[in-house]
Amino acid sequence: MSVGRVIAIIAVGLALAGGRTVFAQDPRLLPDTIPDLNNAQLVEIVDQTGQVLLHGTLKTSSNTVKQTDRKADLVSPSGQKAKGKIDIEIERKDNSVKDQVEVSVEGMPTSSQFELRLDGRQATTFLTSKMGRAKFELERKSLPGK
Repeated sequence: MSVGRVIAIIAVGLALAGGRTVFAQDPRLLPDTIPDLNNAQLVEIVDQTGQVLLHGTLKTSSNTVKQTDRKADLVSPSGQKAKGKIDIEIERKDNSVKDQVEVSVEGMPTSSQFELRLDGRQATTFLTSKMGRAKFELERKSLPGK
């Protein structure tokens, strides 16, 4: 294998790791740049050129002292067949908060990289399968005051 090829492989690996690319079923951390999910509204799936392929508005489906559930259906703004959903669970227990975000999409361009944005902020990047699907989770646990 040539030196140039090795460097190219390493560069691709670093780009994927640095961009927090999520592969299907690979749980990752929700970044601290995403504020309180109780207040999040806009969800977008964006391609590498910045075009919005799917979007939706989060709505609270249940809210108790111990847990809040929020959901949104993701639809194409241009009427394409792609669709998806996002489910957010905010669990309050033992003086801590655990956020869990589950995303699934289908009908997307195949074997392509996309970005999940919450209220315009990047939450993660992910790759679709050869079938144009992806499913992944993001998690975050925090203590009060952090």
